[in-house]
Parts: sequence; structure tokens; C-alpha cells
Amino acid sequence: MLIWGPGDAQADELTISRSGKSITLMGEILIEAQDDSLLFEANDGQLWTVKPDEVKTKKVNDTEVAAIEPEQLAEELLDELPDGFRILQMDHYLVAYQTEKVYARWIANLYEGRLYSAFEKFWRKKKVPLTETKYPLVTIIFSNKAEYERYVTRELGELPGSMVAYYNLMTNRVAMYDLLTDELGGSRPSDERKLNEVLSNPRAIPMVATIIHEATHQLIFNRGLQQRLADTPLWLNEGLALYFEAPDLRNRRGWRMPGRLNQPRFDLFAQNYSLRKANAIELMVTDDTPFQTAETGLAAYADAWAFNHFLLNRRAKEFAGYLQHLSKHKPLATVTTKQRLADFQKYFGDDLERLERDFIKYMRKLR
Repeated sequence: MLIWGPGDAQADELTISRSGKSITLMGEILIEAQDDSLLFEANDGQLWTVKPDEVKTKKVNDTEVAAIEPEQLAEELLDELPDGFRILQMDHYLVAYQTEKVYARWIANLYEGRLYSAFEKFWRKKKVPLTETKYPLVTIIFSNKAEYERYVTRELGELPGSMVAYYNLMTNRVAMYDLLTDELGGSRPSDERKLNEVLSNPRAIPMVATIIHEATHQLIFNRGLQQRLADTPLWLNEGLALYFEAPDLRNRRGWRMPGRLNQPRFDLFAQNYSLRKANAIELMVTDDTPFQTAETGLAAYADAWAFNHFLLNRRAKEFAGYLQHLSKHKPLATVTTKQRLADFQKYFGDDLERLERDFIKYMRKLR
């Protein structure tokens, strides 16, 4: 198990050869497969999948592993990233930024001062236990879209397309660029007053939503609600982030609390209501495909937001049990379609037709 802070604990140590370089990793071996490939969690929160022929040396210790100190991680980030980056350190976050400081401070305060505490309060009220973060939560903010695209292409091997920010399961980091000024075409704000003017623009709504959405994913995987690389249905994973994302531009930080009416998602759900299939819930629970194609993606996201909104507000106890059950799934373990449905019905019952009726009745009253 990884712990955050100094100590005498000895980490597992792995030296690998990759792209002609020798890399030494400190952390914990999570999985050692039958073919000797490894899933390794480094002490900075990054996950590494390692092939057998990449391993040069391996040293395993049966003790707790001390996670990296924030100051050391900050130094490593500055070494890794292009020139011009600086670091803002908060209690739980490290924000590496290439932008004006006022923008980085807005992100840091939004995440630390608003989202992190609201996330804890929300799940405490729902009686869902959270774990502590094991290492600093990293956010990287590039000064412009071109710099961001270069980073994404190096990391993911392809251009980001319409993906203006994202949480990476492997690196455990959120990456973005100066969305408000770069996307809205304004000059870079040099003080908080000018930033607030940008935030008051209705066109800022999808930008703020994206910023909160990706950081919610990061919290979900770092506070024990879900395990990285474990099987988690996308309707749940994305639906929770959608539930949290809805901005409040009347608030000076642009966001206040989860659960606000997500108007664009609501409108799309209502628009597509007549197209719902009789077994829509079963399909949503068992099949991730609609989320992964351009033709059906937007509708699937709207459905996921609506269904999570319903369950969190009308089936909260069952939702808490279901979420805790799924949080125990192991990384890379195979879960069948049949098992997905059984997991869901264990907490919400076998009568999915009745659940569908209750769901639609709830949505008709939601405004």
C-alpha cells in the first residue's frame, strides 16, 4: 500500500529499459501476470504497464511505500515539462502552469477550495466513505492549444481533436490549456477582476464544465470510489463527472456545488426521449459502446447524466452500496456483460421496467 509522507518504508524498485533508456521506478507492483508482465504503481501516482523483456532488475519489499513528497514531485514536473512552467502547491494539488498566474490560481482555488471540499461533503451526506489521497493531485495547464496538442500527441500518440482537457488514467494527471481566454478569444487576464469578466460570458459555460468534469474523474479515482483500470461502466464513470460539472457563473469561481441542473444534457435527453428503447437501462448498464462513437456519444452522455441524477436523488442508499461494490473491482480483471447486469440488479432490483418508469417520471418533473 502507498502512503503519503516521509518514513523508512522501502518501495518496490523496478529498473526497466524503454526507448533506449534505463528508467528506475519506485513504488508498488500491483499485478504480476502469468506471462511475467507487470502493472506498477509509481510513488508519484503514475501507472506503468511493463513487458517482461523490459525488466532489467526487480526488487520487491513487503512494507508500506512512502509516496513522493510534493516538493520533489514539483521539481520533477519542472524537469519534465517545457520551459516556462511554474508550480502552485496547495494542500492536495500541484498545479503546473505556463499561463498567467491569475488563471492558475483560479484553477488551484477552484479545485482545492471548492471542488475538493464539495466532493467530500457530498459523499459524506450520501454515507459513502472516501479514502485519503495517496499523492499530490497534478494539474498541468499549457499556455495555448498548440502547446497542449504537442503534449497530448506525445502522451497519447494522436491529436486531441475536440478534447480540450482530459484526465489520464495512467499518469493520474489532468491536462488542459488556458481554455477561457484561448477559446473565447480574449486577452489573457492579468488580475482577478478581468478573469471574472471572462467567466461571466455565457460561452464560458462549457469551458468551466470541462474543467470540473476532468478534475471530478481525478477525484473519483483518488478517493476510493473507483479503481483505475478496473471495469467500471461508462454510464457511471461519466455520469458522475457530468453530475458534478454544471457551472454556476453567478459564483465568482464559476462553480459552486454538484447536482445543479445540467441544462445542455437535460435538453438533449428530452430531445431524444422518444428514441429510447424498451431495454434502455439494461443496454446502458452493460454496453459502453454508445459512449465511444461519435454518432451516439452525445446522447449517451446525456442519458448517463440523467440516470445518475435520478439514482443519486431517488435511490441514494442503493447507489451508495452499488458504488462501494464496484470500487472493489481489481485492475485489469475481466467482468462479463452478465456480471455487470447482476451487479446492478443486486442493488436496484430485477424489475428494470419499473425502474425505467420511475426514472422517466422523475425526469419529467425535473426543471
